[in-house]
Amino acid sequence: MTTNSIEISDNILAQLRKIVRAMEIQSRQLQRSCALTSPQLVLLREIVRRGEIGMGALAEHASLSNATVTGIVDRLEQRGLVVRKRNEKDRRQVLLSSTEAGRALCQTAPPLMQEKFLTALSRLQEWEQTQMLAALSRLAAMMDGSPEEALQTKGADPHGDSSQAGFLEACQMLLEQEPDPVERAIEDSDDLLPRLVEVHSDNDFPVNISREMLAHFLNEYLRPYEDSVEDILSGIDYALSDAPNKSGFIVLALLQDRLVGAVVILNTGMAGYVPEHLLLFVAVDSSMRGRGIGARLIRQAQQLCNGDIKLHVDYDNPARRLYERMGFLSKYAEMRWKNESGNHKS
Repeated sequence: MTTNSIEISDNILAQLRKIVRAMEIQSRQLQRSCALTSPQLVLLREIVRRGEIGMGALAEHASLSNATVTGIVDRLEQRGLVVRKRNEKDRRQVLLSSTEAGRALCQTAPPLMQEKFLTALSRLQEWEQTQMLAALSRLAAMMDGSPEEALQTKGADPHGDSSQAGFLEACQMLLEQEPDPVERAIEDSDDLLPRLVEVHSDNDFPVNISREMLAHFLNEYLRPYEDSVEDILSGIDYALSDAPNKSGFIVLALLQDRLVGAVVILNTGMAGYVPEHLLLFVAVDSSMRGRGIGARLIRQAQQLCNGDIKLHVDYDNPARRLYERMGFLSKYAEMRWKNESGNHKS
């Protein structure tokens, strides 16, 4: 490379860093205001705008892979912002629609950077827009990384569909990837990152938290898959028991001393066919979902366990997808027999 070409390359990278930095700042502001990432808000607004949309169509409009969109939609669903339902005309297709909470959040959410950019972009001549699109599309194809980093948007062909909104969504997704909750929590200031506290006995509880408070927290934020407070309390008692055949531990997620998440692990006393540990409960405050807190709790529990872990989860529970991404496999079908008089058959 000549000196001049090296200088041009350095300037290109410097401009890209400016763009990425501007998006990081905007993303953090968005996290503080409504606890969403930019990709989450982009998809939520698309779902709200269209009323109902299939996962494949949503991925196409956002210029993302189906796998990436599925992960984002999972987090939106866990926060109660979108719902899935089967298409009545084609039961194989799942349609997405927004909840009342999702629509309300869209109305109050601040403008995305892309909306401000769209206004400025509209002031350019069409040939300038096409030239910018062609250059960015070529740059995206040159980047050596994930499929999302090498986007192939509809606007990649200067003679194809060069809608400004589609172009801008492609740029947004190119330069800011959806954070993986399995590997990290939100990248924000320390006061927004919950601290994890291990509890092995009552002495480990923070002063403002007790067994009873934890039981009520789990009952509230496990809905609609919650057990009764009494049954949850029995599980907590087992985890913190001093009895030789009962033991376990709890991990709490605290944000400025406020309980925002918890996981309860029981030790089974078995090994092999029956794993050594049972993940009994894991729940996150509904206002804090989508930030990777549940994943951090499970990762911490995995590190503390000295053997395999099993769990029970309903097939229609959205949390099942999180467990699968974290390595849990549904190898067996669980069957139960209730010890009732009607079930004693010869």
